[in-house]
Amino acid sequence: MSQENVELVRRAMQAVNDRNIPAIESIYAEDVVYRLIGGLADMMGTEFRGRDALLGWFREWNETMDARVDIDTIRDVNDQVLAIMYLNAAGAASGAATTRLFGQVFSFRDGRISAQEAYYTPDEALKAVGLEE
Repeated sequence: MSQENVELVRRAMQAVNDRNIPAIESIYAEDVVYRLIGGLADMMGTEFRGRDALLGWFREWNETMDARVDIDTIRDVNDQVLAIMYLNAAGAASGAATTRLFGQVFSFRDGRISAQEAYYTPDEALKAVGLEE
């Protein structure tokens, strides 16, 4: 099942990059919990509960940023998937560009993503799954 979960995360990130809402809906559990940990959490909120809340945040994010995520490293760790990614973004109004390396930890239930934790730094994500860089 772990390789299937890795592929599910890859599909989810492709759907995010493509802004493919129907694909995102099919990949995330209806009761998904998305958590921002550190960094931007103070400005954007720390938790989004349910697919509708996640999609609302995603739509708002897309209105303010032209963003893309690129997976640098991905691996299964126990029943979760750890992904270290680059966020390449530009402000929609300003055009100011930024690139940021961050980490995410995904949990699964019934073939869907049931939780996603977005850590401000890769080290925080590594520690969350019991690994140190």
